Amino acid sequence: MLLPFLLLLLLPSISTLSPSSLSRRVVLASPLTLLIDQSSTLPTTPINKPNNKSVLITGASSGIGYDATLRFIRDGYKVYVSTRSRDKTDLLLERIGKEFDDGLEGGQVVGGVMDLSSFGSIEEYVASLKSDPAVRDRGLDVVALNAGLARNIKDFKVSRTTEGFEGTVGVNHFGHFKLISQGVGAMIERGGGRVVVTASGVHDPDSPGGKQGSPATLGDLRGIEAMGRGCEMVDGGGYDPDKAYKDSKLCNVFFGREYQRRLEERGVKNVLVNSFTPGLIVGTGLFRDQNPVFTKLFDVAATDIFKVGESVSWGGGALHYMATNGGIGRGGLYYGAKPGASRGGDGAYGTTFNVDGVSREVREGEEKQRRLWELSEKLM
Repeated sequence: MLLPFLLLLLLPSISTLSPSSLSRRVVLASPLTLLIDQSSTLPTTPINKPNNKSVLITGASSGIGYDATLRFIRDGYKVYVSTRSRDKTDLLLERIGKEFDDGLEGGQVVGGVMDLSSFGSIEEYVASLKSDPAVRDRGLDVVALNAGLARNIKDFKVSRTTEGFEGTVGVNHFGHFKLISQGVGAMIERGGGRVVVTASGVHDPDSPGGKQGSPATLGDLRGIEAMGRGCEMVDGGGYDPDKAYKDSKLCNVFFGREYQRRLEERGVKNVLVNSFTPGLIVGTGLFRDQNPVFTKLFDVAATDIFKVGESVSWGGGALHYMATNGGIGRGGLYYGAKPGASRGGDGAYGTTFNVDGVSREVREGEEKQRRLWELSEKLM
């Protein structure tokens, strides 16, 4: 009886990062951006040598986003991170710097301010990116759309973004759609590389997590067709916080597939777009709106007792693998693994963690996929 109850919240994790810090200096690079310059005269090792590649990652302040950020930095990437306020970004940069007390050089970290629940904030952040000479000249090599929001499943009061979208889908889908359409999409095409979307197995009602509670479905898109930004749910139903999260992850999978299809239709061959699920990772910022006592107990039960949860580090590694592994040669795919895959460590990447099945709604929903994109464009 306990396992189905625990699986009710089978959600993915979201956020993490890491850079080198010794002789660092903080420079005001623009009104919205702080640059941690990690130049040093100390010896370096090949793994920490700057590789002249760049990655933009959302949701970098906690969870798998933070872990992945640290991995990118150790690989020598220039990593663009952001939080919702300048103070939080300063704290994030400070925290990252403390991860690198051993004197090793690494990549660079550029911290900005961006709130995915505000189109105005997204526009300002993208404007700051465009003023960065490296982005202007070379574009971006990786864009990781990793940030995510999950409301308390017992709170049926609708929260809204600045533009009036229901908060969960507004941030997880429309916020990232705005980021890409505002100019980041052009940056990744200029640089050539990958777009990685952090989705979740709960997008599929037939998955272990998707079976619990309210199942994901966008229906016939009646909600946004009829009410646009003012709808409570994409399918036109009444607000359900559990379903809203699952629907947002379904939107993420549709988005990744349609984005790749449109790139190929335009003849763009240097960008791959894929989505993935990191599995159930409870110890992340994604669960910040849930009861903290229950969340802790759930984490212990899922990860240590039932062995269906994954570690934050493994989830960060999965994101990093999606962004950097040379064996991924196709886009429009969805990657995942069976629960408990993190027990296989890094050896799971490319083996048990690989191309995975999507929900029936996705498999049979190419027209819905196109329509969701069209409606999203109109609502920008």
